[in-house]
Amino acid sequence: MNNDQTILQGTLLAIDTSTSSMSVALTNGGELLGELNSNAERNHSIHLLPHIQQVLASAGLHSRDVDAFAVGVGPGSYTGVRIGVTVAKTLAWTHHKVLLAVSSLEALALGGVHTMMESQSNTVKVHTLGASALAQLDELQETVWVVPMFEARRGQAFTALYEAANHKWSCLATDGIRLMSNWSDELLERAMDMNGMAERPDRIIFTGETGLHEATIKQFCESWSGRAEIVHHEMRARYTADLGRQHWKNGHIQEPHGLIPNYTQLTEAEVKWQAQAQEGK
Repeated sequence: MNNDQTILQGTLLAIDTSTSSMSVALTNGGELLGELNSNAERNHSIHLLPHIQQVLASAGLHSRDVDAFAVGVGPGSYTGVRIGVTVAKTLAWTHHKVLLAVSSLEALALGGVHTMMESQSNTVKVHTLGASALAQLDELQETVWVVPMFEARRGQAFTALYEAANHKWSCLATDGIRLMSNWSDELLERAMDMNGMAERPDRIIFTGETGLHEATIKQFCESWSGRAEIVHHEMRARYTADLGRQHWKNGHIQEPHGLIPNYTQLTEAEVKWQAQAQEGK
């Protein structure tokens, strides 16, 4: 089997542990073979390997049978991201298989727009049809801006901006930690800028951990003249798999020992250490 056939037909195991939602998915080509999701952030280290074994066993496979491993590299929970990345790196290195790094926020954004599409039409059943969510974007009849969000406390969120349109999926603002009140203002300014580089959106959706920022989002929706809404969606590794396979196709493969997670911000321990260091000067 040549490389192109391996990418199209090979099995890919995707993992994301960047939030309280731990997700493992197994795909073959664009077909979803199995997925297991749970919400137990403090127990990711205990449950991840059993979940992987369960998903593989349901398909009659062992980890050595997998052709590629895709992992959400954050941003998100420092400990959560580290657990998922460590496991994926270990599996890829042990079995000499392909390792793929996927933005957790991008996977969340792709899942959010797919959830929106499913809610609009009973005919959109991407993964049961054997097509990836990226391929399903060809059916979009509008330009949608997607704002994925993971809670980061103190009025902040890990967030970014992605654009979904017919035959197009792109990043307009890279992953980062942002104060939501300021980010909301920036998004509104971008959306209303008729001279901007990006196409003005027909719809803007917020997805992910939006709960603590609903007042800010509501204010944005009231200020924006177009359609804007919250789409309720949690992290699902099936979308990590879709993006991972695209990276695989494009040759964006990681070396296990060189893969560094996107922690985005200092850990609390590092913040305290820096504060103590400054006080000691």
